[in-house]
Amino acid sequence: MKISCHVTKDLLPLYHDAVLSSDSKRLVEEHLADCDSCKTILDKIKDNTIDNRIKSERTDIIGHHAKTVKRKSFITGVSIAGFLLIPILVCLIVNLATLRTLDWFFIVLASLMILASVTVVPLIFEKKKGLWTLGCFTGSLLLLLMTCAIYTRGEWFFVAAVSVLLGLSILFAPYILSQLNLTGSARHHKGLIAMALNTLMVFAVIIASGFFIGVNILSDWYLGLLSAFVALIFPWGLFLIIRYLKANAFIKAGLSFIFGGCFLSYGLGVMDWILDGTYPSRFKGANLLVWNIETLNPNIFLLILLSGLIIGGILLLVGRLLNKKGKGE
Repeated sequence: MKISCHVTKDLLPLYHDAVLSSDSKRLVEEHLADCDSCKTILDKIKDNTIDNRIKSERTDIIGHHAKTVKRKSFITGVSIAGFLLIPILVCLIVNLATLRTLDWFFIVLASLMILASVTVVPLIFEKKKGLWTLGCFTGSLLLLLMTCAIYTRGEWFFVAAVSVLLGLSILFAPYILSQLNLTGSARHHKGLIAMALNTLMVFAVIIASGFFIGVNILSDWYLGLLSAFVALIFPWGLFLIIRYLKANAFIKAGLSFIFGGCFLSYGLGVMDWILDGTYPSRFKGANLLVWNIETLNPNIFLLILLSGLIIGGILLLVGRLLNKKGKGE
């Protein structure tokens, strides 16, 4: 069986890409053996010089544009840094002329370094701009706090520094871990690492605060650290349920509501027991039909518990039904 030139021309692109069936390929090859016109068309299809040239020119244009943008960003960053030198020099001259010493000049210098960290650094660094910007910002902010502490002769630097690091860790630890090239099991447990880091920072703030106010190590620190441990059970419980429980979203949400309602109803009482030595009944005197000063707090805690149990139970039921439906299908 022979095929015409019209059919062959339609099949030549597929033949060139090697996607034809064996029978169709054989028919095309038999036709090409006797047809110079179709051979010429196939040679033109194989000749991808123009395509390669277009790809090469496109790569060159993109590369040239990237270099141009990089160069302009670097020049802009250097220009901003140059402008920032003007107020630094002015403050240096004024400081020396009026007091003949360098005291508040360093505060101005550290403040402008913070500005430079969020304006100049992103323009100068090409790779991992976020990490470089965040690192420089954190360093310059800590330097400003240290400078102010030295200038005011205060002893609060370590408390302020650890507190700032805790706040930045809560906000940016997941982002920092996502940008790092972690390997092994650490690559699959970035959320767990972030939670552990934030937990350590919370305890570090308590310890630094204890040093600052001079608390009794055996009593006050013990109470503070134990209370923080109980309080951290709530975010840790939610994290473990959402991240590591192998269940659908409804079951996870239901368990989170139940856990949240129980913890807010009973966990706060545990913290009171740690601090005061007594465990108050959160529901004593509760009466949802009567709302006054005596029943307000018990009613609120009872509603929190009931809401968590009811909403959580409904979500668990929906999740179980979806699981059964999925298995049935």
